[in-house]
Amino acid sequence: MGDFLFPIDSGAALAIHVALSAGIVAAIIAVAAVLREKRAGARPDTPYESGVLPAAPPQGPQNAPYFLIAALFVIFDMEAAILFAWAVAAREAGWTGLIEAAIFIGVLLLALIYLWVDGALDWGPGERQ
Repeated sequence: MGDFLFPIDSGAALAIHVALSAGIVAAIIAVAAVLREKRAGARPDTPYESGVLPAAPPQGPQNAPYFLIAALFVIFDMEAAILFAWAVAAREAGWTGLIEAAIFIGVLLLALIYLWVDGALDWGPGERQ
């Protein structure tokens, strides 16, 4: 439909798209440079959040279970996205696709059982060794 409204070569359309994207990025950077607050004597190694300088030094590294939960969420979220894509194309995939999805879910369950037995899901206080 685009060919009827704007008869243009696909290479020219790509060049226009890249040029407009680069122009928008450059404009955003220029506006941010003009509008940002200038701090006299600011050190580049100090964090600056919400206009407030930190009152105390950082308290050290985050708790490891926090990152474990985040990693497990990302892993299982991606697997859910893969299964959703399979569900959309389930009719076209047929029995072969169903068997492949069952194997995929089985591997996921084995990984979850391994993590559970290993204690990776025990992030509360208690008997973790």
